[in-house]
Amino acid sequence: MGVVSSLTSLAKEHRTATAAGYHRCWYPVCLARDLKAGTPIGRDMLGTRVVAYRDPSGNPVVQSAWCPHLGADLSGGEIVDGRLRCPYHHWSFDRAGTCAHIPTGDTIPAAARIFSYPAAEAWGLVWAFNGEQPDFGIPRIPGTEEGAIALETHERAPAPFDTWIAVSNGVDFQHLRTLHGLPALGLPEELEVETGAIEFRIESLVHVQHGRITGTNVFAQHLRIGGKDLFMLFCGAPVEPGRSRGHFVAGVPKGEEARLPEVRAMMDRLNGEDLPVLSAIRFRRGLLTASDRHLARYFKYVEEFPCFLPPDR
Repeated sequence: MGVVSSLTSLAKEHRTATAAGYHRCWYPVCLARDLKAGTPIGRDMLGTRVVAYRDPSGNPVVQSAWCPHLGADLSGGEIVDGRLRCPYHHWSFDRAGTCAHIPTGDTIPAAARIFSYPAAEAWGLVWAFNGEQPDFGIPRIPGTEEGAIALETHERAPAPFDTWIAVSNGVDFQHLRTLHGLPALGLPEELEVETGAIEFRIESLVHVQHGRITGTNVFAQHLRIGGKDLFMLFCGAPVEPGRSRGHFVAGVPKGEEARLPEVRAMMDRLNGEDLPVLSAIRFRRGLLTASDRHLARYFKYVEEFPCFLPPDR
């Protein structure tokens, strides 16, 4: 498939995305430190609303926020006896999403359920997978493992663009020079594509850039500059088509925590330079050149990515 026809198909895919659902990815729901025991949190995402809380063991649970009784927002409720209790009529739901108790004593309808997303905690974030079962593992940062680095995790305000468009920056090597003024460090020969991920590595005697896209909403990289290692993770969750909420993780090797502010400052600068362009972009079919071959491969990857429409209850 040529570049132009590929982008035409991508545009058609994007227009029908709300009918097919959202990409089957791990999406950040909230900062892990904000999810306190006994207190649910609500978030608008995936064109609906979800509720997150911790079960009695401290593990995160993410579910549809709409009560199947009358549609009350369950994130306004409480955790009682380890279950999520609706603030309106006190129907309560277990971590599998099954209604376990109705105070009136009425027979619990068989359909009294809410959708439970596969959930996990990593990199200081609570994640939910958009599907019944995960298709691939939780996003990771190349060159390290959780617990091996010191990190900071932060949330950004919602922005007017789709997550997959922002993540294209991870393989848009031209814009590193033109928009960000960074030196040209070379291009990877190929992008390694696997189920749910794209990875590349560029290395010389003086630098390393090891990047990984997970799903269509996470870009993480390990950089070695001047003999010093730093780690970055940018990720987002769609609130609705054309609008997303972002998070980011800054990391350094343990024992080098004093360098975290400089890594965060670098990430803030990159984001601040990308934001005006992405906020005003009208992504459409365009003309690509030979230097855009990695972007073209990414767009094909997005075009073929499976979707899932989360139930609204």
